Amino acid sequence: MSQAEDRPSAIHLLRFTVLLCGGVGMVLELAGSRLLAPFFGNGLFVWTALIGIMLGFMSLGNYLGGRTADKILSRTVLFWVLVGSAASIGVISFIEPVVLPALASVGSVRVAAVSSTIVLFGVPCTLLGMVTPYSTRYALTSLAHSGATVGSLFALGTLGSIIGTFVGGFYVIAWVGSHSLIAWLALLPLILAVFFMGRRQPRHIAAVISVAALVVLAMTATASPIASFDTGYDRYFVDQGQDPETGRRLLILARDYESMESAVYADTGEPYVFDYYRYYDLALAAASADEPVGRTLLIGGGTFSYPRHQLQGYPESATDVVEIDPKLVDVAREQFSLTEDARMDIFLEDGRTFLNRVTDTRREGARLGAYDVVLIDAFKSANSIPYPLTTRQSMQMCYDVLDDEGVLVMNMIASPTGAGSRFVAAQLLTIESVFPQADIFAVYDVDYTETAQNISIIASKTPAAEASLRKLLDGISPELTARRIDRADLPSDVRMLTDDFAPVDQYLMDI
Repeated sequence: MSQAEDRPSAIHLLRFTVLLCGGVGMVLELAGSRLLAPFFGNGLFVWTALIGIMLGFMSLGNYLGGRTADKILSRTVLFWVLVGSAASIGVISFIEPVVLPALASVGSVRVAAVSSTIVLFGVPCTLLGMVTPYSTRYALTSLAHSGATVGSLFALGTLGSIIGTFVGGFYVIAWVGSHSLIAWLALLPLILAVFFMGRRQPRHIAAVISVAALVVLAMTATASPIASFDTGYDRYFVDQGQDPETGRRLLILARDYESMESAVYADTGEPYVFDYYRYYDLALAAASADEPVGRTLLIGGGTFSYPRHQLQGYPESATDVVEIDPKLVDVAREQFSLTEDARMDIFLEDGRTFLNRVTDTRREGARLGAYDVVLIDAFKSANSIPYPLTTRQSMQMCYDVLDDEGVLVMNMIASPTGAGSRFVAAQLLTIESVFPQADIFAVYDVDYTETAQNISIIASKTPAAEASLRKLLDGISPELTARRIDRADLPSDVRMLTDDFAPVDQYLMDI
């Protein structure tokens, strides 16, 4: 293919190359979020770093591609750009297990997320960015049609990005898995490069074979020391551990390499009771002080460990469990011993949209809702906070779906002093703007170190004039309430969280 060759097939190849490379770039960004999530979460800072840095290197590639095309216009250049893209994408599989753990110790999520994105995706994004301007200059045959040529090829690049976004986000990541997808992405520009090979060029053949071997190694490499899988919403790990008290083997579900989201005993499938579950139990005991617990609402099901624990302790009760990720229901049934229970209704829905819907239904006079206890367990780490569930509007909805003496209990990941305490203070302020009474506890560390830990907030609809929540909780379990956080230790310069103002990522950025 020389510039003089105006064969339709040559132009079609350029168009397809631009389209496919646009798609590869966007799928790479989506897969990148899954690589970074176990170390830095999947929140605002990670997406800001990915979008900003990758767009920046794509722009650099656009500039370099245009400059290179003005100096050297040859199919060989496109060949090497595509081969380099494939190689640099394939290398991600080998450097990611080393780079991400090292940068995770930096301390600042923003710095770590930006640095990780630069190291992993800077080179491939630059090379992919070169493809469109270089192909556009190659396809130009006359100034009379230059505008149409430039516009159509850049439109194809954007169309490829759109297709890659929807196909990758809606289907491919959940089907293939993020690590395997990186290797498959490397294969696509390599296949394209074959069509730009010079005839009987041994170095071109050697380059393709070498990169192909790299891609095959990337496909077979085990990037994670434990089993992992991707869903439409997140990346999860399934690992084994040990109960520190009994030594019994545990089967664990987690979103990162440090924490546990759910766990069951491997020998019986019985739910493992985390320490923060005891504060859920405390809330249920408070709600059942006058009459037995009827129905509860849990937002954030995981593998449904706590609902099963509740139904064991309160066999006459029932629960509605809201879980956003349908794949977790399958995993819970296949690996974590979840069985059908008529007392447990599972709603596959976002927690906030569920509250919206149930609140609207109750306003229309239906009896859906009317819970004795609402439990919020959707905050899986300090870097993965679904902020719509933190706001005054969501707290008001929780208030509305509770019975007249209902109780709210929320599990948070933060710290009661230092970094992270601003989120604790803001969340408590927000809850107290709706509920007449609230109490707050450090689940693990009574001495309030700045280390991130589970923090439980229990709130009641009962006015303080009628019954003291604090006195009730102290009477149920002095051991647990001994870990009460002194409000004087919390920052006072925070604002209430609302749908319009909820800077939870900023509050937790240095935790």
